[in-house]
Amino acid sequence: MHTITLNAEVTEITCPPNKADQFRTVSIWIPETEDHIEFTLYLNDFQKAGLAEGDTITIKMEKRVDIDQLTRDLLGNP
Repeated sequence: MHTITLNAEVTEITCPPNKADQFRTVSIWIPETEDHIEFTLYLNDFQKAGLAEGDTITIKMEKRVDIDQLTRDLLGNP
């Protein structure tokens, strides 16, 4: 399994124009990639996380690699 871990800062929290009673949009800044990313959370999940502007968060992404399939792809076998 391949894992990527990035640190980020919450830069803005907004209510989407529709369904503001159900969702929150969170903008984060990732210094390693110099990118802003926006994602939308259900209000209940947002409240549980207790996110606030200026908070530092860690994003962990895991990718499982199928070695057998990778080998077949590289060798051109079906």
